Amino acid sequence: MRYLNECIAVIISAIILCTGCSKLQQGYDYEKSFYNTELNMSVMDFMKSRPDAFSGMLAAIEYVDQDPKFKDVKELYASSGNTFLLLHNNALTNLEDGNSYWVINTVLGPDPANPGNMITMRGSDWSQYSRDTIANLLRYHVVKGIQTYSTLNSKPRWVETFAYSTVNDSAKVYLYLENVREANLRINNYVGVPTVYKSTNIAANWVNIAPRTPDLHATNGVVHIMGRWLFQPTRQAIKNN
Repeated sequence: MRYLNECIAVIISAIILCTGCSKLQQGYDYEKSFYNTELNMSVMDFMKSRPDAFSGMLAAIEYVDQDPKFKDVKELYASSGNTFLLLHNNALTNLEDGNSYWVINTVLGPDPANPGNMITMRGSDWSQYSRDTIANLLRYHVVKGIQTYSTLNSKPRWVETFAYSTVNDSAKVYLYLENVREANLRINNYVGVPTVYKSTNIAANWVNIAPRTPDLHATNGVVHIMGRWLFQPTRQAIKNN
């Protein structure tokens, strides 16, 4: 009887071992997956396909396009061979994000409790801002040329945006890839980034800015989706970096 029990135990152990090996073997030849960066559509069509992410930016583009002086802005998004820093709603219009454009760039509006008085409040519509200001914001987030992982390296460079002009010669962005295994793309991470913007302490929130989704390839350019809007550096910052 003792011999029989030992034989049964050995047989059961062998079955368990073989079953485990079989499961391991089945999982060995796994199917590889790759991050697909091809959008297979234009930049504008991509934004329109994701109103949950870009309704604020689309509304800003339409707002400035109503003035013939700013027709160039919407046309930028049909241009080819450039880099588009697309601003997620969190970066622009999300009032629950303390760093969004509407939250930090306050406006004057009637006091709900006393409409005869004007008070400072968060933005709620692009019409509360001048078209010139918003046009310049949008132009600044379109970078000249293809700026992607295949063209950048760990050596930082200043690159002109479409807000650049002879009277606005600091409209550049600072780009580089971190010298680490992940090679994170960093934007405007330079020495001398302001710590205060319009009386708001932004020191901890505009450091080491990276796209929330980088290196997407539209049919007319490269897209980096941003969770932060960017402000222009000063001439002195460009000189010092």
